[in-house]
Amino acid sequence: MTTDPKKRKRKGAGRVVRKHFALTESMEDYLETIQTLIDEDPHHHAHTRDIAGRLRIKMPSVSNALSLLCDNGYVEYEPNRPVTLTPLGAREAARVIRRHRLLTAFLSDVLALGPERASGIACRIEHVIDEDLLDRLETLTGKILSDPCCAELRERLNEAFLGPAVPSESESEDVK
Repeated sequence: MTTDPKKRKRKGAGRVVRKHFALTESMEDYLETIQTLIDEDPHHHAHTRDIAGRLRIKMPSVSNALSLLCDNGYVEYEPNRPVTLTPLGAREAARVIRRHRLLTAFLSDVLALGPERASGIACRIEHVIDEDLLDRLETLTGKILSDPCCAELRERLNEAFLGPAVPSESESEDVK
C-alpha cells in the first residue's frame, strides 16, 4: 500500500486509485457511452472498438481513457477484454444519462427542437448544469406537458416555435 494519502490500491487490480479524481466532460461521455453499450449488449459489457466507434475516437485514445477510468475506480478494464462499469461508474453514468434525457425532453418537447439537435445541445449542457436547475427543468417540463391548466401555454409555445397550426379538413369545413 502506498503512503501517499491521495492514492490507494484497488483490490485485485494492482492499480493506483486517486481519491480526488474529478471527472472531465470527456470522461463523463465515456461512462455514458459504456452504459449505453452495456444496455444494448446481451452480455452486459462494452468493447473498446464499440466505444471508439460510438464516440468517433481512435482506439489508442479510448484505451488511455479506459485505463484512467479504471485507475480511478469507474470501470473494470484490461486490454483486449470487455469493459464493465464498477458501482461507482454505474452511478456516475446514470447521473449523466438522467441529465441528458431530461435536457433532451425539455429541448424537444417544450422548446420543439428536433430530436437530433436537442440531443446534441443536451450533450453539451449536461456536463455543466447543476442539480437544482436540472430538478427545476424536470418539474417545469412535467407541468407544461401534463397539467391541463397549461394546455393554452402548450398551444402558444407550439405556435411560436412551429408556426400556426394548420386546421384539419373537418375544422376547415366547420368554418365554411
